[in-house]
Amino acid sequence: MAGSPLLGFGALTVTMKLFPAIVTLHLLGGIGLLVLLSAQVAWVPSVQREVMSARLRAMVWLAAVLLVIQIALGAWVSTNYAVLACTGFPDCNGQWWPAWNGAAFQIWRHLGVDAAGQNLPFEALQSVHMVHRLMALVVFTYGAFMLWSFKRNGVLKDLSRWLAALLALQFLTGLSNVVLDWPLLAAVAHTGGAGALMMVLTWMLSCTRAPGR
Repeated sequence: MAGSPLLGFGALTVTMKLFPAIVTLHLLGGIGLLVLLSAQVAWVPSVQREVMSARLRAMVWLAAVLLVIQIALGAWVSTNYAVLACTGFPDCNGQWWPAWNGAAFQIWRHLGVDAAGQNLPFEALQSVHMVHRLMALVVFTYGAFMLWSFKRNGVLKDLSRWLAALLALQFLTGLSNVVLDWPLLAAVAHTGGAGALMMVLTWMLSCTRAPGR
């Protein structure tokens, strides 16, 4: 039953001619289904779950929220074909912060145009790309702090290694998308890495419990 809405979004993706909001919701729905399946696999009532402080569990929840936002932004970059709007790194086409244009952040519109039906300016695609980059910086910084907190408290050692490796993978594949002109392998690996990160965070929450519970 959980996959039924995804079938509908998949059909709408075609019939509505890659409508950005529909394509993005289709991807987010797939991530949501992956989270549910991961939680079902990880949740084994007969297995003793590792005790982790409420503060650390709250950190994982916040990491999941930040990651969902970043995945949505990444989907928005992809569905608007804004991956190559910036061809350099860490700058964008020779600028550290290109001219801002928020037209591409109008949600309900057709591909390539704004809500009024006018063609999107190139600056709008640059803005989408740069927001995704800035959010990536937030996610990486927070992820590093969370991993340091786990190491300091001696919890989730194996899953922490997976999380660190996947964060590194996301950086490398994201960078490859820009400097290598969006190769298919890097694009698929970047999307798969985002899903894998959500799986690891789901396992972190499913395999642990707060003290006294």
